[in-house]
Amino acid sequence: MNGCLIILSGWAVHKLAWRSILDLLEKDYEVIIVDWNSVDSLDSFKQRVITILEERDISRFSIIGWSLGSLVAIDIAASHSFQIEHMILISSTSKFIQDQKENYNIGWHKKTIDRMIYMLKEHPEETLNKFYRNLFSKVEVKDGYCDYFLKEIFSSNKKNSVQSLTLGLEYLIMKDFRDKINQINIPVLLIHGDEDLICPVKAAEYLENHLKTSRLVIFTETGHVPFFTKSNQCYEVIKNYMLNGRKDESD
Repeated sequence: MNGCLIILSGWAVHKLAWRSILDLLEKDYEVIIVDWNSVDSLDSFKQRVITILEERDISRFSIIGWSLGSLVAIDIAASHSFQIEHMILISSTSKFIQDQKENYNIGWHKKTIDRMIYMLKEHPEETLNKFYRNLFSKVEVKDGYCDYFLKEIFSSNKKNSVQSLTLGLEYLIMKDFRDKINQINIPVLLIHGDEDLICPVKAAEYLENHLKTSRLVIFTETGHVPFFTKSNQCYEVIKNYMLNGRKDESD
């Protein structure tokens, strides 16, 4: 084993979605997946990770943040109290909502999320179904990934309450970690799909341009869940980054 790897999942996605790449990662790491079931406040996202680290007495670890989890990962990594060996951000962003005042035009309009919160409360299953369909590129839909996801993952994802899902969307509205990016002092691997409808690839390019050291890998004809649709390729990129990172540290 090469240490502990913390995976911070995204909004409304069950741990089962990580199964394929998890089988590969667990060959090398002790993996802990954190999701956001039953969160009860905006502070609960970061605090859930801190609590796990404290309860298991984990002082050094690597971290993968996906989608909403990428925001939590940035918040964690910007704190100097944590010893992070490797950091991977998948389908990531430092701010999910556009900010017209600062000419930040990457991401969603706040009104769109406000509408989604309303629809989630009125028609939760329909709202989630629509969201899940937007996780995939046209090619991935054609290849059957969307249907498989809806059948195997969505049908198993009955634990998330509307309250915790709503808090997740409010977290995406409220959090802005653009000013924390340059506080991250380790090389960061960015993995993104070129047809991501949830977090546009420009969000990853913004991170690449503002992080001290980073590498952006873009998968073609790929949507928001490359670890699900391209698990082998994703694993190889992550593994190479981990190995090279350790080699650099020993030189």
